[in-house]
Amino acid sequence: MRRQYNQDDSLHTVADITAQDLGGYDWQQLCERAAECAHAESACFAFCQASEPSPSLAMGRYWPITIRPTLAEYRNIWQQEHFYQPVIELSKSETGHYLAVPIQRGALSGLLFLKYANNSLVLSDSQRQWLDTLAVQAALLWGERHGSLRQHKREGATRRLLSRLKVIFDHVPIPINVFNSDGQCVLWNRECERIFGWSFDEVRQSSDPISLFYPDPKEQQNVKRIFKEHSSSRFQEWHPSNRAGDKLTVLWANIMLLNNDMLYVGHDISEQKEINRRQRLAASVFESSYNGIMIIDLDHKITHINPAYTRITGYSLAESVGRLPDFLKHSHFDNALYEELCLHFKHYDHWQSELSGRRKNGESYALLLAISKVKDEYDQPLNYVAVFSDITYLKNHEAELRHQACHDALTGVPNRLLFGELLEQAISSAERYQGQLAVCYLDLDGFKLVNDNLGHAAGDRLLIEVSRRLGGVTRNCDAMARLGGDEFALLFTELHSSLECDEILTRVQAIINQPFTLEGQTVQISASIGVALYPQDASEAELLLRYADQAMYQAKRLGKHTHVFFDAKLHLQEQDRKQQLAQLTSAFRQGELLLYYQPTIDLFNRQVMGLEALLRWRDPNRGLLVPSEFLSIAVGTSLEFELGMWVVEQVLSQMTIWSQQGWSFKVSFNVSRGQLMHSNFSEELSCLLAKYPLVLPSLLEMEFQECAVSADINAGVAVLQACRKLGICMSLDNFGTGYSSLSHLNQLPVNMLKIDRRFINDLLSNAHDVSMVESVIQLASALKMTVTAKGVELVEQGTRLQQLGCRYVQGYGIAQPLPPEHILDWLAQWNREQDNAANKKE
Repeated sequence: MRRQYNQDDSLHTVADITAQDLGGYDWQQLCERAAECAHAESACFAFCQASEPSPSLAMGRYWPITIRPTLAEYRNIWQQEHFYQPVIELSKSETGHYLAVPIQRGALSGLLFLKYANNSLVLSDSQRQWLDTLAVQAALLWGERHGSLRQHKREGATRRLLSRLKVIFDHVPIPINVFNSDGQCVLWNRECERIFGWSFDEVRQSSDPISLFYPDPKEQQNVKRIFKEHSSSRFQEWHPSNRAGDKLTVLWANIMLLNNDMLYVGHDISEQKEINRRQRLAASVFESSYNGIMIIDLDHKITHINPAYTRITGYSLAESVGRLPDFLKHSHFDNALYEELCLHFKHYDHWQSELSGRRKNGESYALLLAISKVKDEYDQPLNYVAVFSDITYLKNHEAELRHQACHDALTGVPNRLLFGELLEQAISSAERYQGQLAVCYLDLDGFKLVNDNLGHAAGDRLLIEVSRRLGGVTRNCDAMARLGGDEFALLFTELHSSLECDEILTRVQAIINQPFTLEGQTVQISASIGVALYPQDASEAELLLRYADQAMYQAKRLGKHTHVFFDAKLHLQEQDRKQQLAQLTSAFRQGELLLYYQPTIDLFNRQVMGLEALLRWRDPNRGLLVPSEFLSIAVGTSLEFELGMWVVEQVLSQMTIWSQQGWSFKVSFNVSRGQLMHSNFSEELSCLLAKYPLVLPSLLEMEFQECAVSADINAGVAVLQACRKLGICMSLDNFGTGYSSLSHLNQLPVNMLKIDRRFINDLLSNAHDVSMVESVIQLASALKMTVTAKGVELVEQGTRLQQLGCRYVQGYGIAQPLPPEHILDWLAQWNREQDNAANKKE
């Protein structure tokens, strides 16, 4: 029975159709033209497919409906190549004459049947050519129509399949989508929406969906090319982006559907990739960590170790796995600590401590050990991870730093910090056992002279040797330290009386006084030692050391090379001195100090030759104070140098003012030993001269006493020479007192000698003083120096000095010290008096 063709029936197979069924007018036209060309009654095209039970026919208008070539007849004609000649009756259903023309184009084959009324079936060459041409056209038409039909059926089948599977796809936990051959999305399940962040409508409406997932144009082109070229059910790794811009790792398998749509089935492995990356990282950290790591199971046995473990301990994997960690011989890791750890990990997940271990070769080492409990997702312990680092170097370095912090770098003996700790411990012990202690503060006499004359290297060797000698005197229960410079501290414990300490210090003095050989020279020094006793003087470490220091200064004042026990009276005096120093410092800061100036005259012509700057303190309570009432307080303190340089600057400032007023005076100022021998004195003096360019350095005169340089004459001469190079004149003040030395006088670069007032006071009545003054004048004349006599209060004293050859004098008999603003008035008055006196003589 003939079956009607239906485009919507995807199960339809073409069996027996008319020309209208396969395109209407095209097939009819072909059939009529074929019949006309061959002079036949009618024509029919037959095509055979492997899936069909009989040939498919395209019959012309007059082809008998009952004439249907069977599959056997069709195949027989092809097998015998029975073409262009009469054919046996087809299907035995009607008498007629037939002729078959072959149709062959590529894989498509068929037959063109022609029906004749008689047996006149001879075809000319031109007819055969026309028929062959029509056969080709039929093949093209059949391929077009039949392909469209097949594609239509496939698309229908695909749509129905996807429609049925969409509900399933939306509920599977894997991403599934379908794109057609134009690159448009036709299916996008919910998992795709969850993973990528775009809804189906957004992807479907996008003109270029691939660009959503692969923003980079080059990457887009590569993806499109691969998707078009490959159809594979094997999963391949891709790296699309989600809506947030994050790169994902997805496995995709693409399957070509019947209608050429592409079905993509994916698996998001981004999380798994991250887990794998972390696992690889953890494994890499485990293997490459510089710290030793061992994994311990719940039975406390080692299961894994890393290379650093072997490097630190010396034990290999085979020697460690399955064993308890106690074979590493950690000190302090006894049963008590083991039980403590077990209890600790019942409540905590981490433990850390410093231990000492022993390597396989027997060498001990310090380690920092940290143990952590590892738990599963149910918070149950899985194992323990022990991480340890070899801190031997750090501990050694720490010990070295601690030693450096507590010991003197030069001598290696304890320093002030460690001595303080040892003293605290000794006081605690003495307090428990009612013992006595002696804290001694020792300062070397003559060390600076050695340091300056022989150099710092020699000075260092001297300090090292002194430390060695002192170490030989102290017992194991005693202590010795270098406090800095040439100062040392001694601690003697377990004493029974101060007499016992006195005997020990006598021995100390003796060993210090023994000669030293330095730079090929024999050097001898001594020590000034101050002593404070516990508990008699104090019970605190700081006070004991301070009192010993004060006693040491008293030993210095007593002439050095001795030891002095602390005296509470001396302490009170020291406290009073500190209070006075504080008052003087405050007065200096508040501007209560000022300079007065006393004129010096030439006895021969009565001219004013210069001024001496003298310091005064205008105390609000005590009035105007002279230096003898306060200046000694500053000696030996930082205020000494600061105050001295202030005086110099005040002098230069006042000389600048007088210079601007048209006056020029030679002004002298006094310097103390602490100021003159200060390391920055000449440098700062040079800076002050540069600051006041209107003052000629030759108008500046510096007065100093011999005691300022006698302790280190070479260093003193060097400083004076530096000042002289600046153009400053030098005066040796109070000459004839103290330890005046002709050898020193010959060395010192001085221009003037100033005779002390003590020789002037009794000049008129004491022949000895006259002789001294006359000797100084003659000595100065021989050395080509000038002489100034100080303290002249009587006219007769001036006359006698003039008779002795002294030209310059100053004192109250000429003028009292005056504030700078009164100097010019006094000078005018002096000049008037001299003029009047000269006029009277005339």
